[in-house]
Amino acid sequence: MKLLCCSLWLGLLGVCTLHAQSKATTIETTVEITWAGVDRAGDLFLVLKTGEVQKYNKDGKKIGSHSFKVPPRLFDPLDGAQSFYFLAKGNMYGNLSSDLSTKTENLLDPSFAIHPWLVCPALHELWILDSADLSIKKTKLRATSISFETSIRHLSATKRAEYVSMREYQNYLFLLDKNVGIHMFNGLGKHIKTIVENDLGYFSFLGEEIYFIKGNQVILTDLYTDERRTFPIPVPCRFVLLTDDRLFAVDVKKVSIFDFKP
Repeated sequence: MKLLCCSLWLGLLGVCTLHAQSKATTIETTVEITWAGVDRAGDLFLVLKTGEVQKYNKDGKKIGSHSFKVPPRLFDPLDGAQSFYFLAKGNMYGNLSSDLSTKTENLLDPSFAIHPWLVCPALHELWILDSADLSIKKTKLRATSISFETSIRHLSATKRAEYVSMREYQNYLFLLDKNVGIHMFNGLGKHIKTIVENDLGYFSFLGEEIYFIKGNQVILTDLYTDERRTFPIPVPCRFVLLTDDRLFAVDVKKVSIFDFKP
């Protein structure tokens, strides 16, 4: 019995140390961090309450910054060569350069949506959540017109403020309803499934997994098999962001960077 207990304990220890991290460095900000994300290269983006966007490399070295008058309602780091932003005030969207020094600026065509609540990028296209009729729409190439639209009234949320994030990933669209979970749509806007989790403020992706934190656990769910795995967060925080070799633990005014192996 003692041998069996010892073996079980060693097995559990192996599981716990599979994701063991050693702290690399810390980033501190003077104001609150309202959102954070990573691009495909593994660089970190922070959106501050003042409207400033900051970019850091995986070792915590600052690459650049850009100041908006208000925080973007939606920000997507994309591939690192450029990032995407949507400003609800004025319905403006565009891209920031890799060092955030320059930006493009476009007015969302008023004919596309009565009340665009969230706008996120697709390849040379846009996804739009129109809160006036609770529909999602996708534009044609170069955002010249609407390709199609579909109602999401059959989903649970009825207030636009409950939809807090939207992102395309691997040709699927993901829409976060903070009270219910993450709705997944195919490229034609058809609802496929909902990852049911209440009180979520964010989500992100690592390979073929979508992840978020609940309590003190990071939860990763396979997009295709629904298989789940978890591991504990290294420090208390609001968000966790994962790359192939870093874990960013994002708190109110601080980001702790850890070495990480998926």
